[in-house]
Amino acid sequence: MKSSLKLLLRASAVVLLMSGCTQKVRIKALDPAQVAEMATKKKVAISSFKNDKYGLSGKIESQIAKHKLDKKRYFTVVSRKDLNKIMAEQKLQSSELMDEATVTKVGKMIGAQAVINGEIASATAQSGRYREERKKCLKYVKDRCVQYKYYTVVCETTQAEVSANINIVDVETGSIIYGDMLNKEYNGDSCKNGRVLSKGQALNRLATAIASEFVYKLTPHYIYFNVALLDKIELENVTKKQEKTFETSLVYIKAGRMDKAEKLLQGLLDELDGKSFVVVYVLGVVNEAQGKFDKAKKLYTMADDLTAEPVDEINLAITRIDKLISKRKEAKQQMNAK
Repeated sequence: MKSSLKLLLRASAVVLLMSGCTQKVRIKALDPAQVAEMATKKKVAISSFKNDKYGLSGKIESQIAKHKLDKKRYFTVVSRKDLNKIMAEQKLQSSELMDEATVTKVGKMIGAQAVINGEIASATAQSGRYREERKKCLKYVKDRCVQYKYYTVVCETTQAEVSANINIVDVETGSIIYGDMLNKEYNGDSCKNGRVLSKGQALNRLATAIASEFVYKLTPHYIYFNVALLDKIELENVTKKQEKTFETSLVYIKAGRMDKAEKLLQGLLDELDGKSFVVVYVLGVVNEAQGKFDKAKKLYTMADDLTAEPVDEINLAITRIDKLISKRKEAKQQMNAK
């Protein structure tokens, strides 16, 4: 195990030395739902949509039902069977669930806090084909083509578009929590994109994409992004041993060993009497990568205080970390809301 890790670190060190690109660290952060009102409306029902030939309401229901955050389901979905039963008993049609008063009545009867309804406003698709002239070199002489083959290929195309109106109604108040038209397009060309979807396949994919975009708006989720490191200690009196320790910490970071990198960087920072903004900044990134945002903020502020002039990476970090802390707090509140 130890020998394998040593080989990994040596290989990573070679990559770092050979690469002219700045090393980056992947950060994971929690982002709140765009539709914040849904935090207290976690028991939902999805009605059948009007003009829904492509199963949009079913796709939305499926994605909401299976959405998990930290291995816990975020929403509870009222059974479509229960909804249909109430609809039948009340002698209601699906189209009547576009009416807010009816939604409120039905929602209360099935114990939902919010009801999602909507319609496919438009769904169009067309396929076609065209011919494209091409040529292929059959013979080269001194890197110059002297004989061509001319031929024609048939290119298949498909264009499709789906638009859907989707609403979320608060069962308790009858007010609309969310209402918007979502639109997706598909343009396929076999001569440019390879395999082309059929009209039916394209429309089905667009409906799935609309469902994904919609559900994404309702739920907190993790986002991922890269943060650049600084790769050279700026102090003049740093020793070769200290430089080696810093380089080793970067290799551990590249290997995903943030715990090991943090220990090395903290020890190095103590040796340097806390005077290197580069070491402090990289230590801040390591803490940010581990989700220790409050500690990362303190380190970024410390690094900023040590600089004689603005450093882009530090400026970005200070602006970014405040937003991440604020968004994580909001997302946690949404997750814990009843």
